[in-house]
Amino acid sequence: MMDIFPQETYIKVEDDEPIPSTSTHDSNPVQRVRRKKQRREELSFKPYILRMKKIVSPDIKLSSIALEGLDNLLSNVYQMYCSEFQLLSSHTKIKTLSDKDVESATKLCMPGNLKNKAVNNGRRCVFLQEMQNS
Repeated sequence: MMDIFPQETYIKVEDDEPIPSTSTHDSNPVQRVRRKKQRREELSFKPYILRMKKIVSPDIKLSSIALEGLDNLLSNVYQMYCSEFQLLSSHTKIKTLSDKDVESATKLCMPGNLKNKAVNNGRRCVFLQEMQNS
């Protein structure tokens, strides 16, 4: 009589190799490759605008469009100030800027009556910030 089933084959299993675990609490976990977060190139003034608004006039609300417009305005002014600060530091050959240097840069960057208002508001904000910190 002929067998219709082929002969059984046995495979030898070696017990030396550990069986991989599916547990998440392994004693030797696989190290994950962590990527560094990319730093944003653009500087945002939104948290500072909201902080100063809360100190100066807490009852006024700002929409997101108004906040974006103020952020763009401050970014442009910041770029103007940076260029003016570079000129001032190169003329005076001092790397540290004082509050008088900031005031003179404001007077050079802002046109007309706006510079007087900007200097007065800047002094007021610095005074209020010092009062908050002390």
